[in-house]
Amino acid sequence: MINKYLLVFFLNFFNLCFGQFFYTGYQQAENWLATNSARNYSKLDSTSLWQKYKDKNKIIGDNDHHFGVFLNLRNSKNSRILQHKSDLIGNGILTNYTFSIPNFEVVNSMFFTNTMQEADRGFVRTIKDVTMYTNQAYLKYSNNKSHLDYSFKVGRDFIIEGKGIGSKLFFSDFSRPFDQLSIKASYKNINGKFSAISLDSLYNHNRFLYMHSLGLKIKNISISFGEAIISTGINETINIKYLNPFNFWAWENIGSLNNGLNALLYFGIDIYSKKKIRLYSELLIDDINFHNKNAFYLNKYALLIGIHKTSFPFNSSNIWIEHTNVLNQVYQTYHPTHIYTHRGYPIGHYLGNDFINTRLHYSQLFEFLSSKLFLDLSYTIQGKNNINTPFENPWEDNLGNKIIDYSHPGFPTPPLQKIIDFNLGFEVSLKNLANLSFVIENQQISQNIFDTRLRLSFWSYLNIVK
Repeated sequence: MINKYLLVFFLNFFNLCFGQFFYTGYQQAENWLATNSARNYSKLDSTSLWQKYKDKNKIIGDNDHHFGVFLNLRNSKNSRILQHKSDLIGNGILTNYTFSIPNFEVVNSMFFTNTMQEADRGFVRTIKDVTMYTNQAYLKYSNNKSHLDYSFKVGRDFIIEGKGIGSKLFFSDFSRPFDQLSIKASYKNINGKFSAISLDSLYNHNRFLYMHSLGLKIKNISISFGEAIISTGINETINIKYLNPFNFWAWENIGSLNNGLNALLYFGIDIYSKKKIRLYSELLIDDINFHNKNAFYLNKYALLIGIHKTSFPFNSSNIWIEHTNVLNQVYQTYHPTHIYTHRGYPIGHYLGNDFINTRLHYSQLFEFLSSKLFLDLSYTIQGKNNINTPFENPWEDNLGNKIIDYSHPGFPTPPLQKIIDFNLGFEVSLKNLANLSFVIENQQISQNIFDTRLRLSFWSYLNIVK
């Protein structure tokens, strides 16, 4: 066993962070290029607008040593739609230090702001009205040998695992980055990941999250399987058996309630077409159990399906439609410390649970002013028992006995709230690594509450040392 405090000391001692800067539009371009080329990157058109957009948003080149500052400013958000990655942090300044040589990378990122409310994702320290925290921090070693590529990472970083574009069911980028020890490896068309994570403590319980996944690529199809487990306790420490990435331990969690565990199983698939179309889907099952079929909290699922189309109606067009259904009690169990969150933010889908959502996104790049037009339409049916509400078992009486004539109200849980979000925006590149966006956000709730506002967002990155 490894004591939690020893692990936390080790991570904080290094205070290291991540390589490719996260809050620009780099990932949007990656998605477009992957679908547009049907995963054949050798045929990428280096002159395409999305390739230029990707290159513009890549802040770190091939230099060994780099230091820069990222500035993020925008007014309050009205819509539930996540439009820009910079919305994942508050208004303030992020420093970004990177030292990278072959096989080895060290990076550091600190967040600074003058308002504590802008720093709710981090462990807050305030010195003379300046609030700060370590945003991301890791040390990474990578190598390859005989078609085997592998890497080791220790420190604080995001874990992104899933197929969705709007959000992912398994591990999204919405929560605070994790203090972790991670291993990644790929051999030809097979890849695997493993992570041991220290989560924030709840109710004086130490919490640890373990994840491993296995992926397979066959021509134009990519398949992923994954498992995650949260183990908690007042004196909980790292469990050696969960550090074995080849040990598939979810089936040991049949009695998850008694063992103090919360386990999830994951399946994802991508299908790429030569017609520049990607079909994708994710399935997540919480508390899987085939022995006790009458327990209402078992076998709760989350399902996401989507289609991504590029180069229609114009060469630089980008369209995707995503439908998501997450039942209540997904990401939750009886004990409140087992909730699938980190620092109060969902680890999986950013909307939490007990909802049905359909979202349409369209974006278009233009040569003029290096600009982008984007439109989002989202329709959400939200139940009352979302991830912010305590886990309930209304099928039992006060003595814990099952109510024979109990009738389940259905999903999402009534009373229902119907929410329509509409975003129409325009993003302009003011200069290299500086963007300004204008967004009209309109939200309608249950046909009688309307809220429309103009949202301005600005971010800029200053390269200080290259």
